[in-house]
Amino acid sequence: MKSQIFVVEGKNDIAKLKRLYPNINVVGVNGSETNQDTIDYLKTINNTHEIILCMDPDYPGKQIRNKLENELSNVSHIFFNRKTAKSKNKKKIGLEHIDDEILKTEINNVIKFNKNINHLKFNDLFELQLVGHKNSKEKRLKLTNYLKIDNCNGKRLLNRLNSLGIRKDELKKIVANM
Repeated sequence: MKSQIFVVEGKNDIAKLKRLYPNINVVGVNGSETNQDTIDYLKTINNTHEIILCMDPDYPGKQIRNKLENELSNVSHIFFNRKTAKSKNKKKIGLEHIDDEILKTEINNVIKFNKNINHLKFNDLFELQLVGHKNSKEKRLKLTNYLKIDNCNGKRLLNRLNSLGIRKDELKKIVANM
């Protein structure tokens, strides 16, 4: 089994994980200012380590995740719930604000996507009202929360569902029970 490297946005995230797991391997990317040296380092260890992206559940975190996911060939993900990542004053969102017990649970929800599976088509999402309908955004949010993945638009949702290997019949059952 490959050694795990947890990739987070900043020093506060590193401090939080190190406090909970003193022996954890963690790398910070310096937030939105992710530099090429960090990306190059992650590329060099990409085949020898399991790189797990643990970005904040906000817009900058999503942008950093997308950038790293495109730059690195093989990554895993942990997605955090936006509600549990809010600071006490409700003004900031980040991994460092997640309650210790919740974080200990979420850190085990590592998701590995397989980009070569294409069971679902965009029309399937339309048929299930996940795109192209008045309540599609709300349905996608419920679905992504259920699957513990990042909330996303229809195109990215299609990629995520296919990467998870979810078939149309499975998706129908999930949507029917939401």
